[in-house]
Amino acid sequence: MASKRSANQMEDGSSNSDETPSKKSFDFSEGIDSELYDGVLQVEGRLFHVMKGHLARHSDYFKNLFFKNYADSKKDIIPLEDVVPADAFQHFLELTSGGNRLNDDVIEGVLRISQMWFAEVPLEKAKDFLLKNSKLAPMEKFAIAEKYNFSDLKTALFATVQTVADMNSLLPNQEVSDFEPDTITLIAKRLLEISGIPRPIPVAPVAPVAQAPAEIPVAPVPNAQEIIFDLQQRLQMAREEAVRERRRFDFERQELRERSQRARAEMEELRQRLNRN
Repeated sequence: MASKRSANQMEDGSSNSDETPSKKSFDFSEGIDSELYDGVLQVEGRLFHVMKGHLARHSDYFKNLFFKNYADSKKDIIPLEDVVPADAFQHFLELTSGGNRLNDDVIEGVLRISQMWFAEVPLEKAKDFLLKNSKLAPMEKFAIAEKYNFSDLKTALFATVQTVADMNSLLPNQEVSDFEPDTITLIAKRLLEISGIPRPIPVAPVAPVAQAPAEIPVAPVPNAQEIIFDLQQRLQMAREEAVRERRRFDFERQELRERSQRARAEMEELRQRLNRN
């Protein structure tokens, strides 16, 4: 019965104990029954027994690793080449399996690998923890959000700023021009709101006047606020396009790496055949 409970725990986080799934530590060590996994990953010398299809559903990186990279997919133990903290990887696997024991010691590592591997579920859970449950100082939270350019997190953090002192405790000591463009906009907008300087300035109602003779319509000239808004929209679109291009580049680089590995495997197999002959 113990092994069956472990299987259910790995898949959906449920168990028969009084401890909630979010507080459980999931077991990915070699102590679990072999029929519960079909792959072994090695991270910092530790072995993690996983279900390939389950991980592939959560991450395109693992989909390519397990089902497109023929050379690696046939290995009994697959080492992860990227520098991944073992503790962060443990929590990453837990998040994909229904658990959540995130803490401030591992949060940045989990965010980094979740973003690197395009794993949306762990990434969103980690961002939610950083915003709602993390005990990090506001400036530390902001530094992480700025480092990985989490716009929604930055927006939420700036929404909590009510005074100039709050702003000072949120921002690190650096030149304003060194921040991301969207961060500079958030700083300016929030400071204007705190100072009671609305933008755009509300227009007072105008009393009706006598109808003037018809005039040739002239296209309205956009004011400065409209121009700034348009530029911000264009900047956001450019940033999104850059992110898509970066992802495309990462996928192509992964494909080239896989092709290179397959070619090396084929050359090695050919060399062995020639030696036998």
